[in-house]
Amino acid sequence: MGEGGMCYTRGNDERITGQRRILLFGGTFDPPHVGHLTMAQIAYEQMGADEVWWMPAAKPPHKAEIGVDTFAWRYRMVEALLGARRHMRVTDVENRLPKPSYTVDTLRALIRAHPDVHFLFLLGADSLQHLPEWHGAAELCEMVRFVVARRPGYDFDTAAATARARLPHLQMDVIDMPMLDVSSTWVRDRLDRELDVCGLVPDPVLAIWREGPKGGMTRECSGGTSSMTFGSASPSR
Repeated sequence: MGEGGMCYTRGNDERITGQRRILLFGGTFDPPHVGHLTMAQIAYEQMGADEVWWMPAAKPPHKAEIGVDTFAWRYRMVEALLGARRHMRVTDVENRLPKPSYTVDTLRALIRAHPDVHFLFLLGADSLQHLPEWHGAAELCEMVRFVVARRPGYDFDTAAATARARLPHLQMDVIDMPMLDVSSTWVRDRLDRELDVCGLVPDPVLAIWREGPKGGMTRECSGGTSSMTFGSASPSR
């Protein structure tokens, strides 16, 4: 699966018949934008997932500027971005776990809470190149299969080869998606300079951005909410 039929795997996808197939999508989402949404939607379709669970980071160890105090704000922006999409949810699991937020701890908690779910983990090629440095990366690769989206400006083949050399149990699929060179950093910079972000950030997300600690632009463009809390019953499809 992926460009040119490429599939980076350790073996067959060990999915148990009857398990729901949930795609996890973690990030700071500061702010969430259409690039995130496109990536999640295409991965959902290409991987045949049942749902996508978005996981805003509470306090990521590699981004000191992102604090727990902004979690509720970023969570609400993801809710606004997802709108009425029934196959996408946002979860507060990382805000309920000890800080800082390590992905391996999040996966342990989710697997304990949802033993009947087959989890996949979505990440961009820019994150793949740093995966070997993640806390508990080797254990993480034993727990979940990764779905990697190519991203402009990153040498995917080198990143994949390096990751597999250092993480022999890495299971990875590559998804086909448009080469959208959009990042939260770039969008945030435009917001800070009051430049146009129409087509990148829907109005409901912008409205919440303006309420938050970082302010934002006042110009509106044109744009339901689906959420879940960790520990609650699995959301209905």
